[in-house]
Amino acid sequence: MRMARRRKRKGEPELLIVSFCDIVTITTAALFFCLIVTIQEAVKVPVIRPTSLAKTSNKQGIFFECRNDQLFFVDMAGLDGQVEDLISKLNPGVRGGDLASFLKAIQGQDVSNLYYTVDPNYLLVGKVALRTRPGASGEGAADLENPNSKYQTILSGLDKGKQYVAFLVRDDSFSLFRKARQVADNLGLDTGWELLGIDEPIKFGEGGTAIGTQ
Repeated sequence: MRMARRRKRKGEPELLIVSFCDIVTITTAALFFCLIVTIQEAVKVPVIRPTSLAKTSNKQGIFFECRNDQLFFVDMAGLDGQVEDLISKLNPGVRGGDLASFLKAIQGQDVSNLYYTVDPNYLLVGKVALRTRPGASGEGAADLENPNSKYQTILSGLDKGKQYVAFLVRDDSFSLFRKARQVADNLGLDTGWELLGIDEPIKFGEGGTAIGTQ
């Protein structure tokens, strides 16, 4: 028995199959195009500034920080001496391992120089961490080529066979770093460098800063 064919009522909307297929086709094409763009961006070869590979060195590193387009001498010998002097003045019970008493004893102690202050919290784990002293000013790019600048005065006193220049570079001071490194190269000194986060403290000690020559 044949089923009666349903008649379309007047005013009843039609299902436009052709338009629906067009929408699916356009959407699929758009997704495919987005996929191609994503893949192209993912495999794009970055432009990398070449630099020589770091190698370990038995020489002593003399550290400088490049920050805010200024160069700062990191006097680790002087700051280490202050830390050792502070700890030596603590009574043996505090130095023996009571962390709460140790932290209480060193809090508020001024261990600093012209450019940096020592963060006492890191002393608990055997590290010396340096924070920038507010308002400290270093040497600008124009000063570095001056033979009488603090930078060149320090470099001229280094032993090329036993010491090298290590730069701690913030992201805002690469042009200054390149100029400072060129000055050191011209004086025949080995150099090395490490990138630091914009607010990262300078850390020395176990697991701290160690820079090879390049």
